[in-house]
Amino acid sequence: MRPLQVSTRPHDGHTLVRLCGELDIATAEDLRLRLSAARRSHGEHLVLDLADLEFMDSQGLSVLVHCYKAVTAAGGSFTLAAPRPIVRRTLEITGMHRRMTVVGSLEEALAGTAAPG
Repeated sequence: MRPLQVSTRPHDGHTLVRLCGELDIATAEDLRLRLSAARRSHGEHLVLDLADLEFMDSQGLSVLVHCYKAVTAAGGSFTLAAPRPIVRRTLEITGMHRRMTVVGSLEEALAGTAAPG
């Protein structure tokens, strides 16, 4: 098991959050706190880079859904970029890929060409 690593930085009016490792019940609360801090520091337009996220369970998904709802309620945007097949499958099984913006690459997310699904 690879522990979750989170890095955050501003990028052209967005908050770029990179997730590496495994997002599960053991790491979900830490991510929730880090996403809240990122929103306070950098604003309500989040791009989550999931290219190095190896696994996500229901607790991890719950954190993403909570953040998505908070960001969109505040008038912001929430984009998931480059999820691996196992993470994308979780999004598809739960139908979250139809509610959240999911794109194939970080470049696509940052270019603002992101479209739902």
